[in-house]
Amino acid sequence: MVTEEKIAGTVVSEVARIFKVDPAELSRDTRFAEDLGAKSVNIAQLIAVLEDDFGIAIPFMEARRRRTVGEAIDFVTELRRR
Repeated sequence: MVTEEKIAGTVVSEVARIFKVDPAELSRDTRFAEDLGAKSVNIAQLIAVLEDDFGIAIPFMEARRRRTVGEAIDFVTELRRR
């Protein structure tokens, strides 16, 4: 079973890789647009990687509404439970 802690670790790791930042600099409050300069292509890349990592479908328009790393973690956790 994938725990929320594992999901959080994977999301943080992938965000750090895609946005080329140190994972230690990320928190649940890190904002994709304001703090990381995210563009749609970055979000699409993150979605694709997380879909592969967790074997889930992540609706793009719903995912775009998530503004922070913490919201992304919670969203992936919710999708895993469905």
